[in-house]
Amino acid sequence: MNEKIVSMPNDAESYYSLAKKKMSQAAYNDAITYLKKALKLKQSEDYIKDLAMCNAEIGQADTGAGYIFECIVREEAYEDYFYLLSQLYTKAREPNKAFLFGLYYVQLTDDQAYMDELVTTFDVVYNNKTEVEAESALFVTQQIFQYLFSLGRINESIDWISNQPLSLQSRKEMRNLKAMAYLFMSRYPEAKALLEQLLEENETDIHALCHYTLLLYNTHQHVEYQYYLQRLNKLHPINEDESFKLGIVLCYLKQYAASQALLLPIYKKKMLKNAQLYHALSFNYYALGDYKASEDMWKLLVQLTGSHTPSPHEIFNGMRYIENQVIPLLRSEDSHRRILGIFLISQLDHKETMISKELWDELELMGDYEKLYLSYIFHQLELVKLNFIHKGLKALYQHDNNHELLLAWIDNAEAVIAENLPLKYKPYIAATYYMFSKGQGTFISMEKCAVLFHTTKYQFTKAYDFFKQNNF
Repeated sequence: MNEKIVSMPNDAESYYSLAKKKMSQAAYNDAITYLKKALKLKQSEDYIKDLAMCNAEIGQADTGAGYIFECIVREEAYEDYFYLLSQLYTKAREPNKAFLFGLYYVQLTDDQAYMDELVTTFDVVYNNKTEVEAESALFVTQQIFQYLFSLGRINESIDWISNQPLSLQSRKEMRNLKAMAYLFMSRYPEAKALLEQLLEENETDIHALCHYTLLLYNTHQHVEYQYYLQRLNKLHPINEDESFKLGIVLCYLKQYAASQALLLPIYKKKMLKNAQLYHALSFNYYALGDYKASEDMWKLLVQLTGSHTPSPHEIFNGMRYIENQVIPLLRSEDSHRRILGIFLISQLDHKETMISKELWDELELMGDYEKLYLSYIFHQLELVKLNFIHKGLKALYQHDNNHELLLAWIDNAEAVIAENLPLKYKPYIAATYYMFSKGQGTFISMEKCAVLFHTTKYQFTKAYDFFKQNNF
């Protein structure tokens, strides 16, 4: 009996051959799969070109452009990639992007034949070639900056602008983008210097006003912030770009109704596939009470970016929990309650996102003991005694998040530490849980309690006897 054995490709060229075959059959999604496998094994301009073009064929030109942007920021000789971008957006029927990327390619290479092709293809007429070339360079720099920024590669986005010619760096658009990146990195003095210069040049610059208001908000300059917020609310954007910028910033500043009034018409008119837009609209809808629309917008964001950041539902619930449950503990005069408050923060999903700057400022004003615990949680500082307390809190919290139980453990743990006993937390939390349950009238046997917390009956008894002898 003959058996046909189909060998699977194990090298880049074999995957590429399969991809080319799928492309000839217009099976572009299958081709993309094979091209990605080929690229994992070998970096090739041909693979990248075809991967980008396949994405354009299925209506995802911007995704395709991302593969080319990666080559541009990685390689020194990147001129030909701008030709690819021009071809990509020609195929995607986006003439403005196709022409501007193509014109930038011509500036880098002096390829006059392609310049003639651009003029003919797009029926372009211009009066001042120098101005058009300057706009092309500005557009290209903005596109790659936004690509890096959207991926959270903020330092790379700053470097990208800083490596451009000085004439381009001095453009107000570039300085605003750089200031925005500095804000994101909390580099406030650098952002402030740029923004104050921009506003001195033009006090009605919407982008600079938005960024400066954000700076005041983030640095808690409350009086000035309120003044600039009022100015923002009185602005009348003259185009969609300004409306978009203002709408995004107002959402960040929790001015949800004003943000929605600016952003929703843009979305309805153009149905833009834009991560910032989806993110802002989702938060606006949630804050304004339309939870279904908020969820729908969040789904669009996840589909576009694969985002794993917390949704508006998670953020608002987390903030409500912090406000109602955690902050009263943090503001207590009892240090053990403050420690419990910090522990509860540590158990939040996406805790870094949930904690507002105001709360961080409050945490930083706490005593040395609490600051050490914060360093243990957020900076992985090795602290033996706090590790003993924290592990016990965590193990108890998984079974019962009763605050009085957790406070009882902190009291008991400090007694164990004071006696210089071996810091093996399991028998002590088992004994703490047993005593607390007994006091609450909830019966659990010693044997079950020892098993529940993975300790032996002997170790449990020793811990229990220690607490009894010390009248706990």
